[in-house]
Amino acid sequence: MRLALFLPALLLAAACGQGDPAPADNISRPTAQPAAPLAAPAQSLQASLAGITNVDIQYYDVSGNSLFEIRRALNRVRPRDPNDGLGVDALAGWYIEWRWPSGADGSCDLSRAEIRFSATIRMPRLVETPQTPPAVRMRWRTYVAALERHEATHVRHAWENRQIVLDALRASSCANAVRDGQAAIRRLGQHDRDYDQRTRHGLTEGAHFP
Repeated sequence: MRLALFLPALLLAAACGQGDPAPADNISRPTAQPAAPLAAPAQSLQASLAGITNVDIQYYDVSGNSLFEIRRALNRVRPRDPNDGLGVDALAGWYIEWRWPSGADGSCDLSRAEIRFSATIRMPRLVETPQTPPAVRMRWRTYVAALERHEATHVRHAWENRQIVLDALRASSCANAVRDGQAAIRRLGQHDRDYDQRTRHGLTEGAHFP
């Protein structure tokens, strides 16, 4: 028997954040030299993801010295939700891959199926300057903390319930394992969609700026 490579399954993405339609390119930017942004995830996000392996935290930078400037910068460079194409301030995606021993004759041993979990969270990061008012910094940090909690909730639910994918694989047949594994992933993804609908993509949890 040979062990099949990990095969890519489905990607589920969940987004949160709000704002106006993307503005024109004439964003107000600070004239002072920006401070170097921190490379490590915020402590609150690290705590929310504690115990979860293979999570990649990615950042995109925004600039501004007022709530309005920052909101315009967010709208201009933020990612888009692959589910509906709308611009969002933060985006979480999780992935489940699988493998199992298989033979050249098409046989397989699903009792030895394995899964591998990974996730990506894309977050905004404010490049603060000496001209950034303390009140703006505080509002930004409050907002980002709400974003972090919301995105981490998406990832944690998938992580804690990943076993249903493995169970579906092991209960399946060689011909139907991929189909049944993907169906299990879609069930996990439905939770993400329901959670976003219930919280309005985190709005009811404080994820709104300004």
